[in-house]
Amino acid sequence: MSRTTSYLLAFVIHLLAPAFLVTGIYLVTSQNIVDFLFGLVTLDFAWVARPRPTPFPASAVPLTRSDAPHLYALVDRVGVELGAPRTDLIAISGEVNASFSTYGWRRSRLVEIGYPLWLILSPQERVALLAHEMAHSSNGDARHGLVVGSALHTLDELRVVTSFTWQPGDGMSALITACLHAILGVPVRALTFLLELLLHHSSQHAEYRADEMQAQVAGSTAAASLLDVLITRAPSVGSFLRSSAVAVGTGNLWTALRSHTDAISDAELERHREAARVEQTRVDTTHPPTHLRMQRVLALPYPEPRVPAPRMEQIEAELDKAAVRVARSLREDAQSALYR
Repeated sequence: MSRTTSYLLAFVIHLLAPAFLVTGIYLVTSQNIVDFLFGLVTLDFAWVARPRPTPFPASAVPLTRSDAPHLYALVDRVGVELGAPRTDLIAISGEVNASFSTYGWRRSRLVEIGYPLWLILSPQERVALLAHEMAHSSNGDARHGLVVGSALHTLDELRVVTSFTWQPGDGMSALITACLHAILGVPVRALTFLLELLLHHSSQHAEYRADEMQAQVAGSTAAASLLDVLITRAPSVGSFLRSSAVAVGTGNLWTALRSHTDAISDAELERHREAARVEQTRVDTTHPPTHLRMQRVLALPYPEPRVPAPRMEQIEAELDKAAVRVARSLREDAQSALYR
């Protein structure tokens, strides 16, 4: 029932653009200066809410099949075992995460690999990571569908536009504009909350289903080990990059990151595990608590992987140039943050 309602709400969200357009034209053509000004704002919202595909992630580095044939061979093999559609493009980013998404009008299938996370995983955990993300292309997750996925993208764009961005020194006119945007943002945030609420159950189910498909392909041990990394080593990776990306420099960033994560003691790792159990730690609100996912995965009858990890030297070589660009981008972002 909630899934059907989420689709109906998504259709309503897609009607926002024509509603804003008609209202804006009506107000602009009126003889009242106040209506005219509100009409311009409404037309601006119509432009923001217009139907459009999800763009390619701006900070990611695309890798074509000619750039990384061995990585694509691994992805294709995982996809065959999953029964997933063929991956159109792989991208490397500075996120401590990985994701599957579609972008562009042709809804090209994209697997985005966060290089900082990839770097600290074992070869079989990397297979598990790819399997989990690619499972989202065929596990019925409405978030990745055309109707709901594009509605979420529209709401996200509207939330950015209606954010209260005024700061002291911007002036009174900017304050009035920011307040107006914030007021208009209230229904946007209400729609976002409602759609997320409707998607909650299906999203949780989709994650459990992706975990099971991942375990079938990579083995339950590697699937559980990957989840363990997400609650033990991954948080320290994010902290390291925020504090050290500028100081370490582009050339030594990945070597320093590996040394940092290798130095984490067993006692510290266990402390993170215990905290995750107590605090119900999860990747984000769309995911079930990670320790519950680990328990479920370990109980699955898939001790042996269908796709054993290949030798990683050739894949690592294919990622080298992209890794340098990602390190440079992280350093530039960290430098910019120092002057905000």
